[in-house]
Amino acid sequence: MAKRIPASILRDFNMPQDRDDLPPSGHGSQRESSIIRLFMPGWAREMSDEQYLAFMPGIVNKVSGRPTREVSDRGRGKVAIDAARQNPARSRGGDAISMKALSRRAPTASEKKKGLDGSFASSVELFKGVRDTALMVIENAQELHEARKAFPLVVIHTDGGVFDPVIVEWHIRDFGEMMSKNIVNEKGWATWAGIPVRPANAPDVGRGGSPASVWVTFLRREISGYSNTGKTEYRFVKDDDGEYCSINTSCSRTSGTRFIAGSPEDFAADVDRATVLR
Repeated sequence: MAKRIPASILRDFNMPQDRDDLPPSGHGSQRESSIIRLFMPGWAREMSDEQYLAFMPGIVNKVSGRPTREVSDRGRGKVAIDAARQNPARSRGGDAISMKALSRRAPTASEKKKGLDGSFASSVELFKGVRDTALMVIENAQELHEARKAFPLVVIHTDGGVFDPVIVEWHIRDFGEMMSKNIVNEKGWATWAGIPVRPANAPDVGRGGSPASVWVTFLRREISGYSNTGKTEYRFVKDDDGEYCSINTSCSRTSGTRFIAGSPEDFAADVDRATVLR
């Protein structure tokens, strides 16, 4: 049963303040933060450790005992969760979502000839890291679904700049349901924690969509070089025996994904509605 967190535990958490001295990043975290700040009243980028551990128990640093963190626009953020709001009257101490804000790609030569704008990626990466953490993300999402606790995945197509994005359209589904029910696996790939595993030698499918609705790819991490400051830089390579993995899902129109356009207020209302499973 989904547990509640007393207000006395939640009330001492202060949301970190937005910083205005950050240069634009090469990933989508800053764009996500801008969307939260501009269009999602009541939501914040961070959540308390107590609330996080109610959503994602077991994803902790083995030395400190505190939640494991991943790269974000703040440096390190909570794994798998991109926005949260506290409410002691709600199970797990409130609500949380996974959010992916995609920017438009440059138009292809064919699109230019047709006078079309560039398109958006047809799949999104939900997680990349060590296998143990990926397994916990999957199992926790499945447990949330069993407990009837909503965990929305919000995929947003955007135009505009990193700090002043424009919402073009959005798609919302439940992360836990996606990991638990009606998983498409047309190629009959082997599964891991119930999720199809994309073989390292599987051909790229491009915009036609993936033969799986959600999938895991195993990876190994290699040193790719060093930055100007001497910091080690890495790359990930597909490897069926790799210690790392990514979790992805398809959001192509050919797979049946339906994006909705509307006002920023419509978007915020849709996110709110998705926090209650029906």
